[in-house]
Amino acid sequence: MTVLTNMSTRGKLVAGFGVLILFLAFDSASNYRDISELKKAQQALLDDDLAAAFNVTNLRNELNRERVAMLTLAVADGADHAALIERMAEAQRSLAAVDAKLDANVVRDPEFGHSLARLKVALREYQAVRDQQVLPALKAGRAAVAAPAIAGELQRKFEPLRDIADQISAEQFAQAARRMRSSEALVDHSRLTMVVCNVAALLAAIGLVIWLDRRIAVPLTKATEAAGRIATGDLTVEVPPAQGSDEVGQLLAALARMVDSWRHLVAETNSGIATLSAATGEILASTMQGAVGASQTAAAVSETSTTVDEVKQTALLASEKSRVVSDASQEAARVANRGRQAIEEGMRGMESVRATMESIADTIVRLSERSQAIAEIIVSVGGLSDQSNLLAVNAAIEAAKAGEHGKGFAVVAQEVRTLAEQSREATRQVREILGEIQKSIGAAVMITEQGARTVGQGVIQTTEAGEAIRSLSESIARAAEAAAQIAASSQQQLAGMDQVAQAMDNINQVSAENAAGSRQSEQAAQNLHELGQKLRQLSERFRV
Repeated sequence: MTVLTNMSTRGKLVAGFGVLILFLAFDSASNYRDISELKKAQQALLDDDLAAAFNVTNLRNELNRERVAMLTLAVADGADHAALIERMAEAQRSLAAVDAKLDANVVRDPEFGHSLARLKVALREYQAVRDQQVLPALKAGRAAVAAPAIAGELQRKFEPLRDIADQISAEQFAQAARRMRSSEALVDHSRLTMVVCNVAALLAAIGLVIWLDRRIAVPLTKATEAAGRIATGDLTVEVPPAQGSDEVGQLLAALARMVDSWRHLVAETNSGIATLSAATGEILASTMQGAVGASQTAAAVSETSTTVDEVKQTALLASEKSRVVSDASQEAARVANRGRQAIEEGMRGMESVRATMESIADTIVRLSERSQAIAEIIVSVGGLSDQSNLLAVNAAIEAAKAGEHGKGFAVVAQEVRTLAEQSREATRQVREILGEIQKSIGAAVMITEQGARTVGQGVIQTTEAGEAIRSLSESIARAAEAAAQIAASSQQQLAGMDQVAQAMDNINQVSAENAAGSRQSEQAAQNLHELGQKLRQLSERFRV
């Protein structure tokens, strides 16, 4: 505590506002880190979990398209054989593209590779039956051979493939939900950190204002009041004691020494003036008595000259003390100006913090745009589900046309329709997750806006502190002006004492030349008496 008390005014201002800037910088850095982590989590949610779930869903859709094409080819007449072969080839190409996308998901998410490996094994078994038993018969136009294989062995290979795909989708959606909960926890942590830092910064600012007011403003106000009373001649004022060795403490100590010197000076001056008045009275009486008292008058004048010289030396010392006080006041004014510059540097630091908060807000806006892109992907997936449903309806119609031979195909069509409904339900779940993501982004936007408002409050408080320092500088300037006036008064008193000394020399000369006549001596004594009265009136201006 002693170190803070003895610290310079500039050091106190820099240390105080440095603490505020550190609070705000920590708050901004913490928010920036949390926003970065939130961005990474949302990116992982989009690129890993949701992308993998979408690709698995697309794989099922493409398998359904391929199965529909094979079933349609098995029951169609020869006229549509070439077109159906092309549709089936297109479905196989789409299936290969989705397979490649799943491999890309493994690169970004190695944990997904274990589940994908099981899916790959089931897919290869399904493709082996398709390539060895179904496709050769379909291309050769032997529908009677291909249809049992499609409804039998190929269907048995498809069912575990479908179950594994459903399991992977469920796992990815569960992973997405976990990431969402982690993002929500991160947002809560960011909100708590911001509230704690802002409350701490506000309390520190209030404590700083109170501390600076007690250590700087209050002592300087008392010093200004004391200097004003001294300027009016009231030397009974008590200068408050210095509480430290900073510029304010030095100013108070110098002011106390000046008041003490003035008190001694005025006391000695009054004593000299009293002696001078008594001497001039005696001189006047002696002059009126004539030449008889000439020797007594000369002795009194000699004694008075000695007293005046002593008073002159005292006035010279007081003038030097006043000059020292004036110099100290000027130095205090310069220190106050440096303090105002420190406040301005703090305001520029607050502006830099506000710019950082605006950058964070821009980042959150970009996250919102990425969420909109996810919504567009979900719409596309919903369209694919509707197309699969339509294909299932068409397949059911074709099965009905085939009569007894199309019963197995009708079962497959119903299964395709069921799969389409499941895809639609998965799309709805993804849409709900996306809604939660957008809510989290909205919460982040609100937190960022709250941080921007808090930074704005910090800027306002810093501006108010700057105004207080400027008022302090003006008070110090007024104190310096009062000290300069006191120094000028000391110079005037010194000049008056020079005049008294000169008058005493003249009186001494008149006494030495008493032969010039009693009238001249009487006139000189009268002049000296009047001068003593003037000095008494001047000394009465000072109250001790």
